[in-house]
Amino acid sequence: MKNLFSIAILFFLHLESNAQLVSIATAKLAATGATVTVRGIVSNGSEFGGSLRFIQDGTGGVALYGSSLSSLVRGDSIEAIGTVSPYNNLMEFAVTNFSVITTGNTIHPPVVLTISGGFLEQYEGQLVQINAVSFTAPGTFAGNTNYNISDGANTGQVRVNLSSNMVSTPIPSGTIGLVGIMGQYTSTYQLLPRDLNDIIQVGNPPVLTTTLKQTNITTSGFSVGFTTQNAGNTIIRYGLTSALGSEVSDATLTTNHLINLSGLTPATLYYVKGLTISSSGDTSFSSIQVMGTQSLSSQSITCYFNRSTDSSFALSLNNYSHYLNQIAADTLKAYINRATLSIDVAIYNIDDLNGIITALNQKAASGVTVRVVADNGVSSTTMNSFISSIQKIQSPAGSTYGIMHNKFVVIDANSTNPNAPVVWTGSMNFTDDQVNVDAQNIIIFQDQTMAKGYTLEFNEMLIGQKFGPDKTDNTPHEYLLQGNRVEQYFSPSDVVNSHVKDALLTANTSVHFIVFSFTRTELAYPIADNYQSHPDYFAQGIIDDTAQSTAVYSALVAPMTTSNLKLNQFSWLMHHKYAIVDADDQFSDPQVITGSFNFTNSASTRNDENEVIVHSLEISNQYIQEFAQRFKDQGGVVMVGLNDIESKSHFELTAYPNPATDNLTVNFFSENHVATNFELINLEGKVVRHFNNGSSIGNQSIVINTTDLAPGIYFIKVKSGSYNKTQKISIIR
Repeated sequence: MKNLFSIAILFFLHLESNAQLVSIATAKLAATGATVTVRGIVSNGSEFGGSLRFIQDGTGGVALYGSSLSSLVRGDSIEAIGTVSPYNNLMEFAVTNFSVITTGNTIHPPVVLTISGGFLEQYEGQLVQINAVSFTAPGTFAGNTNYNISDGANTGQVRVNLSSNMVSTPIPSGTIGLVGIMGQYTSTYQLLPRDLNDIIQVGNPPVLTTTLKQTNITTSGFSVGFTTQNAGNTIIRYGLTSALGSEVSDATLTTNHLINLSGLTPATLYYVKGLTISSSGDTSFSSIQVMGTQSLSSQSITCYFNRSTDSSFALSLNNYSHYLNQIAADTLKAYINRATLSIDVAIYNIDDLNGIITALNQKAASGVTVRVVADNGVSSTTMNSFISSIQKIQSPAGSTYGIMHNKFVVIDANSTNPNAPVVWTGSMNFTDDQVNVDAQNIIIFQDQTMAKGYTLEFNEMLIGQKFGPDKTDNTPHEYLLQGNRVEQYFSPSDVVNSHVKDALLTANTSVHFIVFSFTRTELAYPIADNYQSHPDYFAQGIIDDTAQSTAVYSALVAPMTTSNLKLNQFSWLMHHKYAIVDADDQFSDPQVITGSFNFTNSASTRNDENEVIVHSLEISNQYIQEFAQRFKDQGGVVMVGLNDIESKSHFELTAYPNPATDNLTVNFFSENHVATNFELINLEGKVVRHFNNGSSIGNQSIVINTTDLAPGIYFIKVKSGSYNKTQKISIIR
């Protein structure tokens, strides 16, 4: 009888669904491809991204999918028309049209269930609550990642979405209640919490709202801080192993916790755990994190580029970028030949056409410990070309894993000479085309603490045989090199995409980027949204043509225009994965984001990747010199303002008022006996004013009538000999 009833319903829907409003429960019986019309109250906002909303009525819940849904928030009552389009067994309606009936409604309350009785088809799409459960493993929430909860006898799967504010927060310890929408992926039901408010704490614990943050790094100590939802005392336990052993505490009840650790050893990694106890005696604690002290190394940072750069954008005479003209492989081999104790290589692809494998074999034969981690795609012939004394492993195959995409070398990490350890990383694989043809950047850190941090990650793959989603966040993230903050993250365990996004959002004046594969809109929106947040902000970038994403390109090109967003037009690969933040403002924390990490979903959630964020005016300027040449090669006009510190007495530029209305006065001073060229350039790269003063020197002044210029952002660009100056100005009405 039940089957006959279902057949009757399906037949009815086939004939009448375009006009007939039905309940959600009835609509979910419709065949794939059928058109249905339903009403319900929205249960979630943007926590699952812009295109996915769940609605409920009195009969059930269902997922709605469509790009037009991004404006919907919890409590909206809507009527939607869509086609039945299941996604990996999750019932979804692909919405073709909808209307909001009312707003501000109370959403349907969660159904209180157990793990054994709740992860079932009948609750799919509904808001549910599971009490008295705990997460089975500590750590930090990552986006688009699955976690297990347990009630002691049963386990269930929890899925945290990349757009949720749960990402980068500590996984709760102890027993909790958990609210979420019941979802499904293939044969597994998943509880989908929306945000941190869906975690129901038992008792009155302080509840950590951030992971542990390391600051004030010195050779003998550092500070550890965290914040909590409620007040509690502060306890930091630490030691040379995960067993900890030492403790420092502060009895003051607070929500902003900070402890200073002192008497530590230089270039040493410490395991650290934070605890806090409320006035009622309830305890919250963090997972164990690894932090390092400052090294006694030179702490130098060296950048290399395998294609020519534009030194006219150099910050000073001593900050020219280093162009390796067909000698990138020789440079790498020179570093390999420096090794006296150990060489660890984690590389996506490698060959011996430039003698790199031969160099590693020779060092191994001489007694140096050489170890190699490579991607599963490296041929057996290549892997067998390493001599037998080299310990090697390849990443696993299978749908669970992405690729082992790291590109780093660690040399002599544990040397007694602090100036021996080196970390080599960047975008370059060790194959002939990658070394000599495709555009690459290389960044080298002479720092023992960083070398030890990278070794932890290497050992997790080689010794622990953990790759991709199986890895844990077990490395330091903060280093101090010659006064410059350096952040280090590994994917997917360290939520790299969130840290890249946060760095992009710090931009006040500019972002310049070259990214080989850019498909993650989450990282495109900060670049575009900065135009709204900062009136003087400006962005330029290049995406490799083969990696073009329509959604990313659309998000970026609207504010940037095609004059400032280029697609690689050459046959060789634009293989960089870097972004430069505020290179034109020394007072706005200039940064370079670089490494093996493409701006893609796979890099965020499945691949093994390494990424550094270097806070340095000098390093960002060296990358700007590389960017300038690549952008000019693509036919672009480079826009960046630089403070020429060392040569300031030779060349100065000022423009006022800024913003300007009817007139703009430009003053510049030059001690060069060469022509000084002046240009006023709009956002599209068009020169709207031009002036050349011949070869005179001294103070020059120009008054520009701007009444016929459209309001907006412009760049004043002055070149005198080898010096370049650019200043951003605004014209308003």
